[in-house]
Amino acid sequence: MRIARSMLFDSSVRYMNNSLSEIIRLNEQNASQKTINRPSDDPGGMSRSLDLKTYLTRLDQYDENMNTALGWLQLADDELNQASDVLTRLEELAEQAATGTLTDSQRSMIAEEARELMGQMLAIANTEYAGDSIFAGSMTDTNAYEIGLGATVRDETLSDASFVAFSGSTSSTIYVEFAESGTVGVDEIDYRYTTDGGSTWQTATLAAGDTELDFGTAKAEMLSGSVVTATETPGEGDGTAVWIRPAAYYTGDTEGDETVYHYGSSTVTATADGVFDSSVAIRIASNASLPGPISYSYSLDRGATWVDGNVTSNATFAVPGGFLELASNGGSAVVAGDQFIVEPHSAALYLDIGNSSSVQINSIGADIFGGRVDDNDTSTILDTPANLFESIGKFIGFLETNDQEGIADMIDALSAAHETLSTAQGTIGGREVRVEFAQEAVAMSKESTNANISSIEDADLTQLTTDLARAQYIYESVLSTSSKLMQMSLMDYL
Repeated sequence: MRIARSMLFDSSVRYMNNSLSEIIRLNEQNASQKTINRPSDDPGGMSRSLDLKTYLTRLDQYDENMNTALGWLQLADDELNQASDVLTRLEELAEQAATGTLTDSQRSMIAEEARELMGQMLAIANTEYAGDSIFAGSMTDTNAYEIGLGATVRDETLSDASFVAFSGSTSSTIYVEFAESGTVGVDEIDYRYTTDGGSTWQTATLAAGDTELDFGTAKAEMLSGSVVTATETPGEGDGTAVWIRPAAYYTGDTEGDETVYHYGSSTVTATADGVFDSSVAIRIASNASLPGPISYSYSLDRGATWVDGNVTSNATFAVPGGFLELASNGGSAVVAGDQFIVEPHSAALYLDIGNSSSVQINSIGADIFGGRVDDNDTSTILDTPANLFESIGKFIGFLETNDQEGIADMIDALSAAHETLSTAQGTIGGREVRVEFAQEAVAMSKESTNANISSIEDADLTQLTTDLARAQYIYESVLSTSSKLMQMSLMDYL
């Protein structure tokens, strides 16, 4: 085989380039301390590394979420601790004020402190974290509570719910008695009221057919048809007695609120009631009129499949999770094919703290503090096991009117409200502990993931130093050998 000089030259250049490329590759690894600097270095290793880095990014997001969650939960925990202290003080005041030896002026002084404590409790309920209200459910852009008026009614046949609307304001409790028995919204009824605990009285008349009591700076509307009983002597309270006193109104949202969407030509209105885990579609099966009978179908998978053969005779459609109720709105006819979609609403805010794991960071103030809600100018008492704000409002009303019997009743009411508050503290504390455990788990996962990435990417410095010295030696040998070969010719042997 004849070997030309061009072949020697090409081989020498190729070997030099290969050796130099190896030196450059090893120097690059030495500079970066990584064995993989581009996909071509190790395609399989690069793929595994990218997967691990994606997972690490997800872990970083979990970590950020948990820091945010702890910020919300720790603040809520601290605020509820303060609320517990405020409530403890109110219970102490109730014990003191229920003592028969106290004078009117002493109870008046206690009432002033109780009003301040209610203001402090309102401030706690309106606590914000980074501008977000933590006790307003998902409505974080608004205060959880506003101050207003409420009523305490002492009557065997009536309740606090007999008063459905309030307007105006008063700086002290308005105590009301009726001079005549009668039916609100039907009879003309004389009544009297005092704003200074009975020292002075004013009289007024509820006109026949009217339902609103006027106290000058404030007004209160009663349910039409409420039957009131007269008290002959002012201050005796042996008839219907009413205290118009401070109340807190919840302005956030609650769990279980639903929205109903109507698609069709019917003019009826629709409302939903229940606890719906997912959306429910209700479809009218045939033309009908309220209240029924009406045939209908429902779907739990947005119309993919339908459950047929359902009939209602009272315009109330039973579906999984609750009921849909139709009412006339200028017409009672429903048309085949009309659909009503019930969309559930959640007041809870969740953050992911792990794979398929999340934690609620906010609280629903209505479940902790109670109070009232104002819906379309109608005042409704929140249905809670122990209504904290209503108990405080009643307590203030009894204090400012020197009603020892009412004050004594509030001792147990405030104690029950304290139990509800303590339960909420326990729930929030449990969430905190869960997040802290999750943080530890994520920290261990991050450590393990980083170790795996390091084992794939990081260079072995000892081996790298050896390989680099070897590559340099090879390169120098190639240079030396090539140099000698290139200088040789046939003339050297003549």
